[in-house]
Amino acid sequence: MKIISTILFILLTSVGLFAQVKKDSLTYKVDEYFTALTNLKNFNGNVIISKYGQIILDKTYNITGETDSLKVTKDSKFIIASVSKVFIKFSILKLAELKKLHLTDKLNKFIPDFPNGEKITIEQLIHHQSGLPRELTNKDAYDSLSLSKIVDLAKLEKLQFEPGSETLYSNVGYFLLHYIIDKSSSNGYLAFIQNEIFNKMKLNNTLELNSTTSVPKFAMGFDNENGKLMSTSIKKLKKAETGNYLSTIADLYSFSQQILLGKVLKKPLALEMFGKDSVLTQSGGRSGYRSYFYKNLKTGITFIFISNYTDIPFQEATADIINILDKKPYEVPHKINRVEIQLSTEILKKYTGKFALEADLTNIFSIELIGNKLFFVDPNGKKSELHPDSENTFFESPTTKDGFIFMSNKETNQYDLILIDTGIKLKTKRLK
Repeated sequence: MKIISTILFILLTSVGLFAQVKKDSLTYKVDEYFTALTNLKNFNGNVIISKYGQIILDKTYNITGETDSLKVTKDSKFIIASVSKVFIKFSILKLAELKKLHLTDKLNKFIPDFPNGEKITIEQLIHHQSGLPRELTNKDAYDSLSLSKIVDLAKLEKLQFEPGSETLYSNVGYFLLHYIIDKSSSNGYLAFIQNEIFNKMKLNNTLELNSTTSVPKFAMGFDNENGKLMSTSIKKLKKAETGNYLSTIADLYSFSQQILLGKVLKKPLALEMFGKDSVLTQSGGRSGYRSYFYKNLKTGITFIFISNYTDIPFQEATADIINILDKKPYEVPHKINRVEIQLSTEILKKYTGKFALEADLTNIFSIELIGNKLFFVDPNGKKSELHPDSENTFFESPTTKDGFIFMSNKETNQYDLILIDTGIKLKTKRLK
């Protein structure tokens, strides 16, 4: 009996030690993080993380207690929004390998009448250094946008800076890259990407939404509007007629592992996919969807997620996961309850004015004082009350870190504004 007791003690101790090792592991920590996000109704989707090709996490997370249409599986196909830019960049580099174009080619070689086209190179378009704005002016005024229409509208845009002198994220620039692929390949843009990337890499579940009438296992997108889940209409999803890609977590991970193999694109050119820090990172977001693609050659970390739900503290969550993987400090998501305080009208008045997003100067809004309360007024005139929880920080919802931070500018003697939206800090420019 004593021998049995001793053996049992050893077994129990071993199990305890194993549980402790597991709890301290990266797998446990990243799973704990996404589980906490999901329980807070801040994530719904698929995640895959690996280090030097060894899988750390490969899991589906579903919010419970909501509509069944929100539920996804490992095989669900998601709209990946701007993560599609990794395919566009790869396609341009493949065309360069095939000698169909050179990265130093000027934009006017492909669109002769494009204003300042003689100044903008393909390489600058790839790296968001073209000077073109983030978005097309008044793009929301159109029910649908063909590639040719987008090019026509892009010709009307003014440069934000001299090409090559600065960096400004530009969706407009990447639509022009779509057009360059279309003109440089024999069978057009979509056929080239299908044949040269999707087919050769066997990405059988990656396709353009607008190129098909039926999508098996399609993950319908949802937004959180004032605490209520609202599905995104198919009409809204198909507004852009090009670059509107669907994919699965398995296909995106497979692509990430094939980039540098040299089988589809020579490795020296494939390395152009990465920045000077040896990192390829791309965020994606549109109504109903959020996505993220991260590959770091120095640390060996690949981190990808796709979600059919927008209410994610995006910047905070992605930074925290990278911190976990780098064994740096982070905070597990928890319930937030911000408490409103009272501020004088004199203080509130200092924050009023007209602003625009630095990344999109066409997105103009205002901060207005109505009675003794401060309001955010969006470009369409919709008003939302701002609640202070300190002298210079405000929120719309008390259960999120999103909000408004006003900071004194000693040079202008006015207050600058930073918006925090789904955890992403957005700088603004004061117009008035």
